[in-house]
Amino acid sequence: MTILLLLIAFIGFIPFPDVEACMPGYEAERDRLREHLGIEWIQNGLAKSGWTPKKPIRHSSDLNCDFSHPEKCQWKNMADENQLDSRDFYLFEKIDYTEFPVLRVGPGPSKIQQGDKMIFVGDKKREEQHAIFYSSPINCQNSTGNLTFTYWVYNSARVEVILLEDDGRGGYKMIFDDPSEEKPYVDCGTIQLNTECHAEIPPRDKPFRIGIRAYEISNTDGSFVMIDNILYSASLCKVGIDVGDTFKSNALETGASGKHIDTAAELKCDNFDSKCRWRSGGDAMVMWRRSSSALPSPLLLNATGTTVGPRGGYAVLYVEQGTQKKSLDILRSDPITCQSLTENEFTFRFWEFGQIELEACAVDLMLKDIECVPIPRGSSPANVKLTFRKATKNFMIIIRVSSLNSDFDNMVIVDDISYRATLCTDALSVFDIGDSFVSTPMLSLLLSRNVHTAQDLSCDFSKRASACLWGMLNQDEDSSDIASNTWTVGHGPLNDEKLYSLTGISEIPEGEFGLAKFETGGSAVLLSEVVRCALDNVHVQFKLWTTGTAKIKVCLVEESSPSLLDCQDASSGDVVVDLPRIRRPFRVAFSAEAEDQGMVLIDDIIVTGQICPPTAAKQFSSKTFRPTADIPDPNVCRLLSCDFHLGHACLYESSQVSNSAMHGVANRKLNAFLTRSKRVFILESPQFRLNTVARLHFDYRLQGDANLFICNDSGTKELESCFKVEGREGNDYIELLASDTKVYIISRLSETGKSGSLEVSKIVFTDTSDQTIC
Repeated sequence: MTILLLLIAFIGFIPFPDVEACMPGYEAERDRLREHLGIEWIQNGLAKSGWTPKKPIRHSSDLNCDFSHPEKCQWKNMADENQLDSRDFYLFEKIDYTEFPVLRVGPGPSKIQQGDKMIFVGDKKREEQHAIFYSSPINCQNSTGNLTFTYWVYNSARVEVILLEDDGRGGYKMIFDDPSEEKPYVDCGTIQLNTECHAEIPPRDKPFRIGIRAYEISNTDGSFVMIDNILYSASLCKVGIDVGDTFKSNALETGASGKHIDTAAELKCDNFDSKCRWRSGGDAMVMWRRSSSALPSPLLLNATGTTVGPRGGYAVLYVEQGTQKKSLDILRSDPITCQSLTENEFTFRFWEFGQIELEACAVDLMLKDIECVPIPRGSSPANVKLTFRKATKNFMIIIRVSSLNSDFDNMVIVDDISYRATLCTDALSVFDIGDSFVSTPMLSLLLSRNVHTAQDLSCDFSKRASACLWGMLNQDEDSSDIASNTWTVGHGPLNDEKLYSLTGISEIPEGEFGLAKFETGGSAVLLSEVVRCALDNVHVQFKLWTTGTAKIKVCLVEESSPSLLDCQDASSGDVVVDLPRIRRPFRVAFSAEAEDQGMVLIDDIIVTGQICPPTAAKQFSSKTFRPTADIPDPNVCRLLSCDFHLGHACLYESSQVSNSAMHGVANRKLNAFLTRSKRVFILESPQFRLNTVARLHFDYRLQGDANLFICNDSGTKELESCFKVEGREGNDYIELLASDTKVYIISRLSETGKSGSLEVSKIVFTDTSDQTIC
């Protein structure tokens, strides 16, 4: 009874060619199919497929199909106009767990998973009906292929595998119609249960298609064929680009990390190794890879007309047939933070194989286009040169495929990338190390001061090198090798990126530093005080930066002769110079020179080792060097020291300027009161002349909104330097140089201040060891 019901369904199911469209009047038969076989017709289920009329498959697995996504299956029904069959297959789905009747419907499995899909063809006519389900084209096959599929037949219906080829008139013909053609071996036995149909497809060197043919559907009680799980395995002839048997490629792993570049030169890439700042874009089906394999000369000749190929490592993008452009990777640079609007130039070499084209784009950090430039394929393999005119800040450069013909395999190679541009962090000249960079005169002088230990020669150039035992000869004094420009003290903060672009050193000077600047070339020598002798392990260490044509030597100078002796060249970075054992007095000299423009920066001079202690002071015969004078002049001590015990300010006077306050002295204290109308107070010392470095100590107290500054005049400039006193009360001092001639104690209100006061109770003059002199 069950089989009878099934036959009724099958007999009425597909007798008309238009049943796929609407199937009117067959609802009852469909209900019986659903009830007894658990399958349901899917309307328009095979209306779309991945079948192609001319584009051959690339891999044998492209023909695999389980009908879960019929739109991707590269199979379809034979068109009626080809007149090779009389019926079509239709798509059905298993909707419940009803088992197929084992003895009548087979040899496929009787238990089918719910949701599984298969194709079905059947009829009840006495005349034999047949249907062909055939594949996309196969270019050629160089070994025996294997085709398998699951099938079920009913009432003597049968199934076979056929081969088809184009007949030259827009249709197809069966290959086994030609006696000279080898036919496939087909085993679709129906005796055993749960068996598959297996066909061996012989090798072929001409294009062909595979067809699954249902036939002997000729029982008036109804018969049918169902097909599922088509699998094809074969070694196809090469359909790709012939890159040679030895060609190999690996994942593109470079030194690019997404960190912004410091110089445009960092985007140079000619080997795609760990030094290269280019990388794959990621998140793509087809990725850029790295290869160093030599390409066949015929391949290069066909692509470019020359046999010139890439050298060393290069980036390669191989695009297989059928791949869409949106699936392709991009080749991108590390980010560029900022570049000036001056000229830039992006160059690279490329090779295109197949029908593929490239473009180079500047994109923002979200990969949105800023501007794109198409790459003229006629330029290959010469360098192509491009300029970006819109990109200035936070962008990357990418190379990507702009178009391709996906009917064929394509390949593109990129090599020898370089970029030339002026980044915002690039120095515009050898002097451009930051907008905040300034230089001021060096305050230290050569005063024939004693050098007791090697450490006394250490110098970090703070307070304009006022405490350093280094200096320059007076310009009017005779010299032979020692002459020309001056050393100064540089101040920052410096632009570390600009300095790096000039020197290649990422570290920058901290605070103040020694500076020799050459506008048109010349030389400048910085000398130490006289060292009596060098005994053991004397080393001079310092940090060095040079720009332009500037360079520096570390030399020894005899005590009584300014000639440079025993010089050692130094290069940028941390420098250590070993001094030989020297039994006679000498000086250490930093001799900077330049043929053209340039600068020398030095910082953190550290001298270690054992030297001879100083001897008693004596008058030197050379007029170039003055006698030792470590003890300040007592007369200056009497001029500048004051304890206010006599009720006045000793030799100090109030300077009268606009809106200045007056002072008063009481209880051994000097007091000055500041208001909105009297915002500044200036206490001026008498004029003096020092013979060596000294210190001026003072006890003070600030109240309200008053601030305190200590300033000095030198022999060449008024208010040579001013230092703000950071505390609010206590004891502090100012270092006086031999060049100083006057000291000012200045108190003033802050910009928004309303009132305040200054109290000074003692001013004491000492030597550098804080010993009183008078």
